[in-house]
Amino acid sequence: MTGRKEFLSRLSDLGRAASTRTVFLHQAIAQQVGLNATDTKAIDLILRGPPEGVTAGWLSEQTGLTSGAVTHILDRLERRDFIERVRDTADRRRVFVRARLENLAPLGPLYDAIGKAYGALAKRYTDKELAVICDYMERAAAVSERQIAQLRKKSQPAAL
Repeated sequence: MTGRKEFLSRLSDLGRAASTRTVFLHQAIAQQVGLNATDTKAIDLILRGPPEGVTAGWLSEQTGLTSGAVTHILDRLERRDFIERVRDTADRRRVFVRARLENLAPLGPLYDAIGKAYGALAKRYTDKELAVICDYMERAAAVSERQIAQLRKKSQPAAL
């Protein structure tokens, strides 16, 4: 019989393994279209962002990357026509970044296949089990957000 200590240890090990596999899965997908995982995750953030588009500053806040790193990502994505930069009509100093949906088509089948595979896996569970899994994942995401915030706070230079 497996006890709580063993379950918690197994959960920790499986979480680490799943995290590593997920990173490599996203990298493998990105490489299919000549990008890297950070690029495709930036696209995902842009797609999930405000409808008018996102700004480079917003992306920097969301990712924790420097403005310079975000600029390099956006330059790569723009060169590949995955995004466009559009000046705000109300404030010409502000530039929105928008995904060019028509050019994201090569990514669609890759993500659809993964979605179907995970969907098939989820069908194995009852609604009650799925509720527990969703609760765990929501709480785990919140833990990740808090850890990110703490790490970013520690990396901030002290005010003079």
